[in-house]
Amino acid sequence: MLVEWSKELEIGVAFVDADHKVLINLLNQVDECIHQKEETTVLGSVLDALVEYTEYHFLREEKMMELSGYTGLSTHKTTHRMLSGKVRDVYEDFQANPGSVDPIDVRDFLQSWLVDHIMGSDFAYKDICLYNLEAAQAAGQVSFLGDGSTFNEWEHIRIMVVDDNPNFRRLIRTILRAVGITQIQVVETPEEGLDRLADRPADVVLCDWVMDDMSGTEFARKVQEMKLPTRVVMLTGYSIDVLKERSTDLAVTDYIEKPIKARELLETISRVAMSVPTP
Repeated sequence: MLVEWSKELEIGVAFVDADHKVLINLLNQVDECIHQKEETTVLGSVLDALVEYTEYHFLREEKMMELSGYTGLSTHKTTHRMLSGKVRDVYEDFQANPGSVDPIDVRDFLQSWLVDHIMGSDFAYKDICLYNLEAAQAAGQVSFLGDGSTFNEWEHIRIMVVDDNPNFRRLIRTILRAVGITQIQVVETPEEGLDRLADRPADVVLCDWVMDDMSGTEFARKVQEMKLPTRVVMLTGYSIDVLKERSTDLAVTDYIEKPIKARELLETISRVAMSVPTP
C-alpha cells in the first residue's frame, strides 16, 4: 500500500517537508519494486538511498532544533538514533543475505515508523521551529555530500537517465531531485536518448549497460560521434573493476555498479560534471 503525501503530514518548514516527501517517495518505491524486474537489485538500491537520506534528514533536522533552542532535542536525537539504526540493520541484513529480507515486511516496517515519527515526534517541535527562519535556513543548507564537497552547481547541471527499468529511472530521478537537480531527462531506450540529446544536450548521461536493441557502450560511442560535450556514466550489474580492466572505450567516462549507492552516484556525477567543458 502506497503512502500518499497529505496536508496532515506537513510540518510547515520547507526543507523538512521536502525531506519527508523524498523519504515517502523512497518508501513507495520499495512497494513498487515487489515482484518486478530486477527486484533484488532495485530493493538494494532503494534501501541504500533510504539509509543515506534518513541520516542526512536527521542531521539537518537536529541542527534546526539545536539552533531553535528546542528543549526536546536530546530525546529526539535518541529517537533518531534508534530509527536510523533499525533502517541500517535492515539494509545490512539485505547485504549479507538478500533472500532473508522480505520486501513486504520491509515496506510495512518503514511506512509505519516514518508516518508515526512525523505525526508524533516531529510535530512536537513544530511550534518552536516553524517561525525560526534563520535556524531553518542554516539547517537547509547542509550538504548531502558533507562539508568537504566543493560541488555546488546542482541546479545548473543537466542530466539524462537512460534505463529500460522504470523502477531504476524513478529511483535515480528521486535521488537527483533530492539534492536540487531539476534539469532531468528520463528515457527508456537508447534510441530515444540519442534523439533527445540532438535537441537538448545533457552534461552527464547515466546509461544502463545492458538494454535491448543497443548496448550501453554502443550508445556511448554514438554520443561521442555527435561531438557533444556530454559525459556518459555506465550503470552496470557487473563488477566495475572487471569492466575497467576489459574496456578501453574512451566514450565511457565512468562506471557505477548496481545496486546503486546514492552517495556514490552523486559523488560520481559531481566529479564527472566538473570535467564537462564550458561553452
